[in-house]
Amino acid sequence: MPLDSKILCLGALDAGFNTGYDIRKAFEEGPFQLYQSLSYGSIYPALNALLAEGLATCTEQAQDGRPDKKVYAITDAGRVALRQALVRRFAFDRLRSDFMFAIAFAHLMSPDQVSTLLDEYAQGYRDLAHTLAKETGTPPPGRQFLLDMGREGCLSWARCIEEHRSALEEALRTGPGPDDNAIKAPAEEEPATPSRLTEAAAATTAAGSP
Repeated sequence: MPLDSKILCLGALDAGFNTGYDIRKAFEEGPFQLYQSLSYGSIYPALNALLAEGLATCTEQAQDGRPDKKVYAITDAGRVALRQALVRRFAFDRLRSDFMFAIAFAHLMSPDQVSTLLDEYAQGYRDLAHTLAKETGTPPPGRQFLLDMGREGCLSWARCIEEHRSALEEALRTGPGPDDNAIKAPAEEEPATPSRLTEAAAATTAAGSP
């Protein structure tokens, strides 16, 4: 059973991200971006549920000319709930990737399209590895492990693409080309307006007349 939004928010609070905005940034471009996602629309309902269950607290801080800022904190009970959630058995992760799905249908694309896609993703993995290498501070041991694992994993994916792309590209260039009908967008039909239906009926009647 996957971790729900309440547990993800508890983890973010425990890590020091104490506003809804900070929690969102932590999952979009912060330390959790590599291995979890949390939609913005689910954060505040989760925080409200944590407040109702006594797993988090909220204080309001005044801001000049702006609405009060809500600052959240995990409670002792919240930390117990977080620990209990972290030690249960999880299903093995399923990798979801638009890139991999597209490559599975490489035979429907031109060789140049596939090569461009491979170039972009190999560079993207290298860029992400570079970003992870620039992380500053001293994170807890587990997050440092994940930073190292993520960096090495990204470099490994980039190497894998470069090492195996030639076989794929050669197969696409020497094999049968894509079916043109499979890769062309269908032509848009004109809407069946009343006037067009009338014209079609008239043409059919005329064609059937002696």
